[in-house]
Amino acid sequence: MAASRRRPLTARLTAGLVWFHRWLGIATCLIFAAWFASGAILLFQPFPSLGKGEALAMAEPIAAGQVRVSPAQALALAGKGATGLRLVERAGAPAYLAQTAKSPVVIDARTGARLGPLGASQAMSVVAAAGLPAARVEGPFAYDQWIVHNQFDSARPFYRITLGDAAGTQLYVSAATGEFVQRTTFRERAWNWGGAVLHWVYVTPLRSSFTAWDRTVWWLSFVAMLVAVAGTVLGVIRTVAVKRAGRPGLSFFRLKWLRWHHLLGLFASVFVLGWILSGWLSMDHGRLFSRGQASPKEQARYAGMSLDRVVAGVPASFVMTLSCAKAVGFAGIGGVPLLQVTGRDGKTALFARDGSPIGIPERDRIFRSGIGAGWPDASIGARQRPSRADLYLLAEGMPESTVLYRLEAGRTSIYVDMADGRIVTVMGTSRAAYAWIYYALHTFNFPGLSGHPMLRKVVVLIALLFGFLFSITGVVIGYQRLRKSIRRANPSGARS
Repeated sequence: MAASRRRPLTARLTAGLVWFHRWLGIATCLIFAAWFASGAILLFQPFPSLGKGEALAMAEPIAAGQVRVSPAQALALAGKGATGLRLVERAGAPAYLAQTAKSPVVIDARTGARLGPLGASQAMSVVAAAGLPAARVEGPFAYDQWIVHNQFDSARPFYRITLGDAAGTQLYVSAATGEFVQRTTFRERAWNWGGAVLHWVYVTPLRSSFTAWDRTVWWLSFVAMLVAVAGTVLGVIRTVAVKRAGRPGLSFFRLKWLRWHHLLGLFASVFVLGWILSGWLSMDHGRLFSRGQASPKEQARYAGMSLDRVVAGVPASFVMTLSCAKAVGFAGIGGVPLLQVTGRDGKTALFARDGSPIGIPERDRIFRSGIGAGWPDASIGARQRPSRADLYLLAEGMPESTVLYRLEAGRTSIYVDMADGRIVTVMGTSRAAYAWIYYALHTFNFPGLSGHPMLRKVVVLIALLFGFLFSITGVVIGYQRLRKSIRRANPSGARS
């Protein structure tokens, strides 16, 4: 009696799965195919970027001899709310950049005057000073396809300078800070339309609003994941039915495309489910897992002092001696005021407020003090240099100068950039789980493959090919089903 009641319920649930997978599959099959194809392109052609070191290497050295305003005076002139302060060369003149919640306040380091955005001729002069032949300047504008990420928000608007070289290089200069922020070539732009732009849904009108883009792609990925789960369950149910009926093979479908869809799905489902799940988690942004960032309170305790206390004792006369610097940042770590000085080679070193360099042993002591204040309930293990094949190092794109301090209690590691003392990542159990579920499943950057990049790419490419072929069978089935539905709904039109 109980079995007879269960059968109709099972049949209804299966019918519901069939309906969901059929019609949502028609809506998403092209998206699946596009994701697999664009993922293959991304594997060999990443989104254009300009590294911090490269950008600073192209920047002008600070005309330190012209500095007349001290860091403390610049911070006071910037007003309340500044969370960071840097000294740079801005279109041929030294300037302080005071970072606020909205945009940087720019203070002339010679006079103390507040400066407005750069003009087009000044942007061209920035490129000329780097020894590059600027052919054309466009802007200023807030967004285009290659500067849509919210990491550029504090530097908006931008000038786009075309160099007119054989590679079709375009450089982006911030009208606010005068710094290089992005570089693209014709090849990168062309490939990325079918790669990152398609894969990440990086269309400018949508991506320019982080909230709209985040919610749209999260829901799109979530629905796609449910479609994949439903298809996998149905595939297993139908294969079990074939075996119970005593039929040969794994599928009872006779139509070619349905049969291929079923069979490919059985073998590709593990990868497809893992890849779609990990792709959906790429849009997590703190919903389910930690973002790997120190909280504002932890960051404040790590610093151990306010920004105005950091700059209080740095005279303008000392800043005037930094003639070889490309940029000077001011930060506190463990209650110690520090200068983050970037040299002509684009590399950053730490100095005390009196200008004396800080060696590795002293940095280690300072960082330990900051971490101890930031995470007071944990004892700190020895400083470690992570291996180049470290999953977390690869996953988070950490710089080569990164070291880690393992907290003995709580299974947390604090990754710190030894060059400037910046906390790169707080790798707790939640963030570590995210790294394995997302990065390892999505990019195959896990031990055994991460140390063999070419082999990893081949393995990923084969998996993407199977996923693409599987998706194409769904596209064909969806097209055939839609065509039949339209003919049934309009028989007179079909006859004519």
